[in-house]
Amino acid sequence: MSESQFELLAPGGDIESIKAAIAAGADAVYCGLERFNARNRASNLNLDDLKAILVIAHEHHCKIFLTLNIILLESEIRSVVRLLNQLIHTDIDGVIIQDLGLGYILKHYFPMLDVHGSTQLNSHNEGQIRFLSKLGTSRVNLSRELDSTEIRHLTQYGRQHNVLMEVFVHGSYCIGFSGLCYISSARNGASGNRGRCSQPCRDKYQTTDMGISHPLNMKDNTAFEDFAELAELGVYSLKVEGRMKQPHYVFNVVDQWRQQIDRYENNQPLLSDTSELYKVFNRDFSAGYLKGTISKEMYIDNPRNHSADHFIQQAGVSEGEQTRQIKQQVYDENTRIIARVNERLVQLDHEQHKNQTTEKKYADIQVPAINTDLDEPIKPHLNVLVSTLEEVQQLHADNISVYYQMPSSLARQKTQVLDVFSQYPHLIPWFPAVLIGDNYLAAQQFLEAVKPSCIVTNNTGIGMLAGEMDIAWLAGPQLNLTNSYALQCLQQEYGCSGAFISNEISHKQMKRIVRPKGFRLCHSIYHPMNLLTSRQCLFQQTVGCKKKRVTRGCLPNCKKSASILNLNGSAYVIDKQLGEHNSLYNQHHFMNLEVIQDLPELFTDWFIDVRDIHTETRSPWRLNELVEQFRQLCEKEQRQAAILSLQNAILPTTHAQYHKGL
Repeated sequence: MSESQFELLAPGGDIESIKAAIAAGADAVYCGLERFNARNRASNLNLDDLKAILVIAHEHHCKIFLTLNIILLESEIRSVVRLLNQLIHTDIDGVIIQDLGLGYILKHYFPMLDVHGSTQLNSHNEGQIRFLSKLGTSRVNLSRELDSTEIRHLTQYGRQHNVLMEVFVHGSYCIGFSGLCYISSARNGASGNRGRCSQPCRDKYQTTDMGISHPLNMKDNTAFEDFAELAELGVYSLKVEGRMKQPHYVFNVVDQWRQQIDRYENNQPLLSDTSELYKVFNRDFSAGYLKGTISKEMYIDNPRNHSADHFIQQAGVSEGEQTRQIKQQVYDENTRIIARVNERLVQLDHEQHKNQTTEKKYADIQVPAINTDLDEPIKPHLNVLVSTLEEVQQLHADNISVYYQMPSSLARQKTQVLDVFSQYPHLIPWFPAVLIGDNYLAAQQFLEAVKPSCIVTNNTGIGMLAGEMDIAWLAGPQLNLTNSYALQCLQQEYGCSGAFISNEISHKQMKRIVRPKGFRLCHSIYHPMNLLTSRQCLFQQTVGCKKKRVTRGCLPNCKKSASILNLNGSAYVIDKQLGEHNSLYNQHHFMNLEVIQDLPELFTDWFIDVRDIHTETRSPWRLNELVEQFRQLCEKEQRQAAILSLQNAILPTTHAQYHKGL
């Protein structure tokens, strides 16, 4: 760790932006190569660029972290191993990852590389910190949605486990939890988990009841004015978002944050004037998540640059020559910043840099293929996910397994949930992706009290707990598993019993995956398509809400639904179930029956989700009848008839991602 209490971590989308960050005083820069990073639309670097920039950065006491923070396909493993063999001969300071298979490879074959957990891992509880620590990560980027109390707790907990915390302090807010947003993937195959997000949250939609045209568009994040509070939380790395931004943006923002940090550490008065930050691209600013004031004030009905509008509002004018003059002043200020940056970059380029070293530090490392010896073919088993007692009571079949959706507000609902499992001990808990603070602790208490024989979890922190308690656990579909090394990682490192393959990948991408010996491999063939999960209220901007802000009672008590229409007339369903976070769903259920015929030997378990999420998909059957139709898919002699029956009766549905893939 440096002498400073903090690391100022800056974005670098191209060489010029990286140099701008270095010139402005960044302690570290995160950047990507041409492949395997979560900003595929940035210019990025090639390997020679990286080697050259490492020399410049290190001469200025600035670290370089390489972003390898996407999920990897089976066909890409060899390429990423070749890249790692190149990286170990450079002076790279660390790599940032999302994929568990890559984490496994780094831990076992490339331990000389420092590993950081990406924001795409959506880390927000103690178990996730331990999970990533076991994988060898030295730091974790926390979910952007956490407030100061939650951050402080995890920072202290992380230090007890030799893991430093990193938080975003400036830049874009996402409306959904990172890693759990599939709206771009479902719409056009441009997955955020592959660095190709097309930002549909910034799109214009048909005007809502509240008169809003951009109902998913949030202001930008900044903790600049709240730095004194942030500084006391124990966070080490202060991260600026913006690998898609221009060099003058990077320079200006990093320069302001450098001044703020230096003032704090030198016991000088902190800066309170944010006008410099408003001079470059912004969507206005909010610190709503950090301060725990989640409200409609975090939204803005305009995804474009707010700079001129901010200064026009400050001047109290609305039209005419004065507004034109202010817009010109903002343009002139940007021109001045660009000139200043260019001057600094020229100075960097004119410096005498030491020769790059090319000697090999290590012999090339080979990563063995996954053992392809599978168990004897297993007759697929049908599993059903429900969320209410009424649904449980309607299911009578003996040859299915019934999973019960655990609420995200488990701390408030633990007594009721314990009663359900006491009354119906055959139920298997299904844990959500987001369990923050007391809700994570309540999940731990639930597991200790019930000691279920098996669980499904979309949260690695709960998987960590289950493994420590010798409870069989299945890694859920929102853990974004797309390669055999991720499955081997879960089995060998965490005692995981089985896992879901991501619904984002295609038939061709699935068929390359190897099922580890003794491992259950699951696939969801029918479910409402969750496109994003948000800690925000998605109703404030659509149909409205009487509450001015999200309160502690919203998560357990609110149940509401609405929809938004894009300009082509297609709908997205906004749904808030009791005990759940706000979610956005596709207008049609996902139903994929082709996979049953295409990959009969790969999957041991089929899952269907029959929770009452109101999309346009309709079924003519009562719940028990619907489940029986799907159960027949597990019987070879009944399979074809069941497929035809389901295809003709349940309409409309989609399984476009099964063909598009990643």
